[in-house]
Amino acid sequence: MQKVTWRGTPGVGDCMWALNACHSHAFTTGVPVHLEMHWNHSEDFLYHFEDPETIIERMEYIHNFYHRKDDVKVTHVFNSSEDRYHKREDERKEDKPRWWFESGEYPDMGNRVAPPGDWLFRKDAFRDPTQGKIVIWRPMFNAEEPTGWKTLLTNSGWQVIIEKLRRRGMNITELCYRTPIREAMYHVSTARLIISYDGMWSYIARNLAVPMVIISKNGVTKFHSPNAIRTSHTKNDHPNIYWWTGDLRNLLGHSKKKAKRYYERVSHIYED
Repeated sequence: MQKVTWRGTPGVGDCMWALNACHSHAFTTGVPVHLEMHWNHSEDFLYHFEDPETIIERMEYIHNFYHRKDDVKVTHVFNSSEDRYHKREDERKEDKPRWWFESGEYPDMGNRVAPPGDWLFRKDAFRDPTQGKIVIWRPMFNAEEPTGWKTLLTNSGWQVIIEKLRRRGMNITELCYRTPIREAMYHVSTARLIISYDGMWSYIARNLAVPMVIISKNGVTKFHSPNAIRTSHTKNDHPNIYWWTGDLRNLLGHSKKKAKRYYERVSHIYED
């Protein structure tokens, strides 16, 4: 069994990236992985007082849906004293250490090589999409202001998009960080389309190969959400989110094709 350690953060996307990376690594090498998560807090810590569950509970819940779950054993180190991950002065740095692979692959600092995150949930986790259902999440209700490039579309811009879709007969379901993960899993798995900013529940959409458009031009979005269309927040760029939502038929068709291509690229993992 190979050992991987990973810096734990409050975001579901970060811990799912760790799970995806370790499952992909275990599958590629043919060797199971022991993933050791390092947290700078206790097991019962809530990042926001309204959180319905801890990040530990969320990680354990979502791991149950992973194909070949037993390939990755997860353990936790709480109140970690590992300086590599939890020096106070590193907490807000973008280049802070995130992982360590016992195999020596994917060096973390310096010339960082990010471990690939291609993976899917087990087949029985997939559901048929609900006609006309669009799931949205935006950074409006976050406990902290996200990185600037994630918030370029204003809340008034989001409202314009939501109202435009409703006028076209779409049913909008909005999620936030304090949506219970069971609800998030259900709504994402039954969505016809997702429109979001980069983050939050995006790895659930990835592991279900759900059609998706993310309002981001940042290259990191392409890495974390290869199932998704990336688009701009501003009308000065083409294409942009207003253009896409103004041509809903094209958006639904193109996003479905892109999600399908991702699924076909990764579905070899089912050939046990």
